[in-house]
Amino acid sequence: MDDLIRPFVHVSIDAVDAVVYDADGRYDAEIHDHYATFAGARDAALSCVELLLDEADYDGDDHREELERMQGLLESAETFDDLAAHPGYRWFLQRIEPDHVSITDYAAHRAASASAA
Repeated sequence: MDDLIRPFVHVSIDAVDAVVYDADGRYDAEIHDHYATFAGARDAALSCVELLLDEADYDGDDHREELERMQGLLESAETFDDLAAHPGYRWFLQRIEPDHVSITDYAAHRAASASAA
């Protein structure tokens, strides 16, 4: 399937745009944008976050702070491993529906592997 060739997915988690690695093809391409590279998905998510912040299109200070936190995470991540290694990113992933917990586990596993190397 084409989604497996494009495993990086731009998702919105509680109105905060993020990137997940979806090697299992759990995210429907009719609903979510898939990318072949992390950079493509990161740039798409980052553009959405920046637009919401620039236009002050957020629901209160908590939402603004979450957008700013994700902006920092996305800007500093050169690779998905960089993003997955950050506890703040994994906190966002915990907010995805329970049937996608394996993606959270994957991020934690990747982070543990990267720090062991």
